[in-house]
Amino acid sequence: MGLTEQLVHPDPRQRERTARRVSAAVWDPGSEGELAGVLVEAACAEEDPGALEAQLGALVAVEGGISDLGLRRLGRIWPAPPALERLLARAGRLQVSAPVTPGGTATLAVVRCLRGAPRTGSRLRTPDGAWVVLERIELYGRAVDRLDAGSTARVLLTGAGARGLEEWDRLDADPRARECVRRLRDPDPRVRGLAAAEAADRPDAWDADAGRRLCAALARAAVTETDPEALESELHALLRLGYFVSAPVLDLLRGLERGLVPPGLRPYLADLLDERPPGDRLPQ
Repeated sequence: MGLTEQLVHPDPRQRERTARRVSAAVWDPGSEGELAGVLVEAACAEEDPGALEAQLGALVAVEGGISDLGLRRLGRIWPAPPALERLLARAGRLQVSAPVTPGGTATLAVVRCLRGAPRTGSRLRTPDGAWVVLERIELYGRAVDRLDAGSTARVLLTGAGARGLEEWDRLDADPRARECVRRLRDPDPRVRGLAAAEAADRPDAWDADAGRRLCAALARAAVTETDPEALESELHALLRLGYFVSAPVLDLLRGLERGLVPPGLRPYLADLLDERPPGDRLPQ
């Protein structure tokens, strides 16, 4: 029985164990999409609390493969556990659907949620790269904590980008991690190297889920990297993000043939594999 079949096994303990196996590995983009689709189906139908917790944890490991439809379906799970709330907020995308009303340091706007489920306090990026904070959401005259995909609401936005908003502008929940992951798969080694450098530039700027996702993408890139400069950038980024490096990432990096690693890069790899105790650095 394959992994995807085990994720929908009749026994909830088998489903839970299999989901934890997905969490404990680093997946290539093709597998991410397949596993994410099965996990969404399983989680939306799950009745066992332990299996559901494991499935939602596994979805973080294959987050890049979750489709917009999958996100919409996950938004119907209620009550949403904290891990799911964070995942939906990270995927959030709003579109301004009416002329805005600037007022002092804040802006009132009517927005439609296109993807995910942004929450009050979420930071969103405007089309010109500025940031806004989602201070308040008012749905049918009532204040709510989050806005689900397909819903339209009045919102209060603050921050440097709030006053310059116009109708039809799109606001994305912090897209930097997603963009770095995408660029680490680019065929141009210069793009991969720059993406790794940007991931490493401010390691304290990432939350736990984004940090783990970046480390998984960096490790995937490193083990197949053919360009020495890009490889150096990827290994250096993993060192800088060391707090987020997990046991699955270390296991993947152990597959690097050290003899094929340029001598100048071997200290990077030695630091990653030998001088840090293996295992996750953050609480689950």
